[in-house]
Amino acid sequence: MLKVIFYGLLCWIPLSVASPDPFSGNYWQCSTIDSENKSWTEQGAYELTATNRAFAKCKKESNYPTTCKTSKNNCEQYINGITTRPMWQCIALDQNAKRWPSNYYYQRDDAAIAAKAYCQDKSSLPETCYVNLITCRNMNPVTQ
Repeated sequence: MLKVIFYGLLCWIPLSVASPDPFSGNYWQCSTIDSENKSWTEQGAYELTATNRAFAKCKKESNYPTTCKTSKNNCEQYINGITTRPMWQCIALDQNAKRWPSNYYYQRDDAAIAAKAYCQDKSSLPETCYVNLITCRNMNPVTQ
């Protein structure tokens, strides 16, 4: 009887230690690209797992497997299905106090440059366009 219980515990332990389901909402997603700019994206419970899966898939399926490249910038974490990357938006103003919002960018400086360019392109007073960095906000609720 003791052997049966012990064996049952051995069979049960690996199931409870299994890695989290990547589709439960909390996972990493990483991409690898090759010299043809083909991309392979994989998910995993951990950043390294997702990176290694994407890299292995590129090595296996690419026409130029020695050119497969990946980096931490090609990975993003999802919590409850929402990306944890920042989504910066800045607002440019012109002399008429008209607001010119940028699109969303991962870098605050990119959002500021985009807002000013948008203002200069569309404003009736393009030479008066400016961005005060206080108007920049990270719009991602997960990273606020």
